[in-house]
Amino acid sequence: MPLTLQERFYRYFLFAARIAFALTIFLTPFRWRLVLWQRPFFPVYSDYTDYLLFASDLSMLCVLLFWACSLLVNPRKLKTGPSLMWISLIGLTIAGWVSISGSADEILSRYHAVRFVGLLLFYLFIVNEIKFNAWVIVPVGAQILLQSVVVILQVTAQRSLGLQKFGELSLDPSVAGVSVIFGDGFRFLRGYGLSDHPNILGGCITFGLVLLLAVVLYGNRPDSSSAYPLLASAVFLVGFPALIMTFSRSAWLSFFVAGSFMVGSEALARRWDSVKRAILLGMLSLLVVTPFILKNISLFQSRVNSGDVAQDDPMQERAFLMEAGNTLFVEHSAIGVGLGAAPLAMKERFVDFPLNFQPPHYTILTAAIETGVLGGMFYLLLMAVPFVTLLLRWEVISQRPAMIGVFALLLAITVVGFFDYYTWSYSSGRVWQWLGWGLYSAVSETA
Repeated sequence: MPLTLQERFYRYFLFAARIAFALTIFLTPFRWRLVLWQRPFFPVYSDYTDYLLFASDLSMLCVLLFWACSLLVNPRKLKTGPSLMWISLIGLTIAGWVSISGSADEILSRYHAVRFVGLLLFYLFIVNEIKFNAWVIVPVGAQILLQSVVVILQVTAQRSLGLQKFGELSLDPSVAGVSVIFGDGFRFLRGYGLSDHPNILGGCITFGLVLLLAVVLYGNRPDSSSAYPLLASAVFLVGFPALIMTFSRSAWLSFFVAGSFMVGSEALARRWDSVKRAILLGMLSLLVVTPFILKNISLFQSRVNSGDVAQDDPMQERAFLMEAGNTLFVEHSAIGVGLGAAPLAMKERFVDFPLNFQPPHYTILTAAIETGVLGGMFYLLLMAVPFVTLLLRWEVISQRPAMIGVFALLLAITVVGFFDYYTWSYSSGRVWQWLGWGLYSAVSETA
């Protein structure tokens, strides 16, 4: 029976929305942006105060536009996912808007509040139109492949590659402000890719590798193509060295925790074929990165620092930011200092500040500082609900590979949030965070 004109338009708009969704995931780490409004507040880093529109923001706008057209052509009831997740997301979004009235920069907080509404709609799109399938895995694989090649070439050449038109920073390890690792009398450039910072790219690569590992572990089911695990493994073996070359400790740790969770789940369920595939992939990955590690062993010793936190400057800086953040939260616990305004609030509160003004490297605290105690509670609920569900329904969830993969993704994002703030404050991190929540709700609906 031929399709009606209405059905054709509906399918066209929905397909276009899914293509834009895949493009959003692919573009997530890209630093390329449009500066809508420059708002300098020296010495605060301009990215904290400017109105920015990243490449992934533009594609996300296309997702919402095409999806809205599909709903107009074919109105239907929307699913919202598990009640606690939906209520918490609504509460967090409202808390962001409420924080405007007490913000250190009302105009900036209003801009971020609008972006939070867009993220809420993005979540709804994922719950209703996307599952843990090729629409997620293919753009993740493409993202990792491109960014990893750029990282490997950058680190090998110890300079940028002339890709500034695509968002690459001008990278010279001898210039102050460029992220480096200090070796024995030299500065070693960390891998940036086309992102804003090695830590951000390390997180994006980690989250993607977790999903690829899920394909390797679970892709040989009877209803799956055997080609998927092979392709995922090939991309994984390119992405893993790039992850190492970012020298992002939070990304390393989050991948280790999430990967151990997935492999441990398979071992508990006695699915030994999956465990064997994971062991083989792990051995190949170590084989690939061992020459680089051995050649630069002093850099890794410097980065790990043998666990001596007292001599680790970045860890001391983060501890200082945590203390300053606690002070701000206590003084503005009711409605917060304003969504996105934590750096400016620190500038106003602390006159003699020995560091660059920035949010604490702990997303729960940063969320509570900016949106108040209620916003912090809703954010904590969003982080906790999936894992409480995992504990209560382990016997059922352990038999559903897609759910284990999504839980591993959320676990990786959560671990990164214990050591950095970009999953709350930066566009790239927010896409991954809301994507993780959306995928969790989507697979919960199918369950």
